[in-house]
Amino acid sequence: MAPWECSRAVANIPREPRDDVVVVLLESVAKGASLPWHRQKLVLLLSAMRHFAASLEAAGHRVVMRNAPTYAEGLAALAGELGATRVVATEGREQDMVDELDRARTLLGDAGVSLVLREDRGFLATREEFATWARDRKEYRMEWFYREMRRKHGILMEADGTPSGGEWNFDADNRKPWPKGRAVPEVWRVEPDAVTREQMDRVSGWKGRWGSVERFGLPVTRTDAKAWLERFVVERLPEFGPYEDALVHGAPDLLHSTLSSIINVGLLHPLEVVQRAERAYREGHVPIASAEGFIRQILGWREYIRGMYWQLMPGLRTANALEAPLGLPMWFWAPDGDAYDGAEHGACEMRCLSDTIRQVRDYGRTHHIGRLMIQCNFATMLGVQPAALSRWYWAGFTDAYEWVELPNVAGMGTWGDGGALASKPYVASGAYVNRMSNYCGPCRYDVKQRTGPDACPMNFLYWDFMAQHRERFAKHPRMRMMTKHLDGMADTELVQIRRQAQQFRESLAYEG
Repeated sequence: MAPWECSRAVANIPREPRDDVVVVLLESVAKGASLPWHRQKLVLLLSAMRHFAASLEAAGHRVVMRNAPTYAEGLAALAGELGATRVVATEGREQDMVDELDRARTLLGDAGVSLVLREDRGFLATREEFATWARDRKEYRMEWFYREMRRKHGILMEADGTPSGGEWNFDADNRKPWPKGRAVPEVWRVEPDAVTREQMDRVSGWKGRWGSVERFGLPVTRTDAKAWLERFVVERLPEFGPYEDALVHGAPDLLHSTLSSIINVGLLHPLEVVQRAERAYREGHVPIASAEGFIRQILGWREYIRGMYWQLMPGLRTANALEAPLGLPMWFWAPDGDAYDGAEHGACEMRCLSDTIRQVRDYGRTHHIGRLMIQCNFATMLGVQPAALSRWYWAGFTDAYEWVELPNVAGMGTWGDGGALASKPYVASGAYVNRMSNYCGPCRYDVKQRTGPDACPMNFLYWDFMAQHRERFAKHPRMRMMTKHLDGMADTELVQIRRQAQQFRESLAYEG
């Protein structure tokens, strides 16, 4: 069992300890070396794995934890050592794990050991269920799948079959900027225990990894995870809806829950999370817009993204519909201009981009608008290849695994899939950032200027993007109005915009 999957394996472990059953937890050297993983992500996985093992042992189960060159080799070696005739594992969540389990099946089969794969119970829809829903559809829109999931699980539904509050979606109510002068909520933290501290010390010196362990404070036990959920429901969920899209300098969470990291590692089940949010609404503690907005992220978006991952694989790994040519700017690894890979690359002077990247470096996260409308927006307009950006998200975010980050980045974030997941590219000029955040005022760049030495890069990159892809989007129902704005722009200004965008691209250092 991989540490990435350890906590959700409990569904396949006998409720009562058995002498003929051994629970195997493996750390794969190959997986650990496959990306420059964020150190806090490693701490979360390794500490949760050890706490999980301890809880099983306390309940009387036999547990073996090992390092192995690969998962397949580790399973084969332990099966031989333990004299096993059968290995039971949860199906792989992402393609690499599916492939690894196929290799394990071959190695085990050569030794006369069978491999039995069980359904992944960490989701609310099976892969087959999503494939059935998607079959023969021309468009795979999340909203329609979300409604099916609401009906299936009876979440925010009334007895007559209508949605609670009279609407399926209250997103229009949830677009307020953070109030000026209002204090920013603290970044929550669970004080690391001795087990977690040991893993922090262990990974802090690992080479080829990213980020620092110093600010690690995520739950690594089910008890702490349940307490974290309860605190979110009481303290943040009531106002989550209106401010879920707001951005504030230095605040990776605002009123967001950070529950995605906890759910994806298996410490909480998605159904218990959405049911707790619904109960808060039913009891009158949380308005419908906040409850629905939060539930949609889990019951709708999380399930939909996992389904779309398998729907679009393997082509999603190389998807690049806009033919973006560039690698990842080194800013994403070193926003303050610090040396990375032995070289200094210059500091990022864009206040919005540098701050959201620092949040990832310091905490392994920034919330979804920082990801989508700052980081992905910038990368898309710059011309970064979706695969290059995807690699950074996969390595750097504590909640990121390929099944969730790849469709988000190659689909919604960069429109690399050509619209299979999102109907239009999520690109915006500095005006959007200024409206939804407090980034622009003190920034070195002027958000109101489109050209010149002080012009916000989001502005000239945006209009350059529209000009570059004008023919593609001229008849697009959600983009054509913006391409028409190019017609009213003076030729001299458009030439200057395009020249400045190109000069900006050439001024950056890139990976590889």
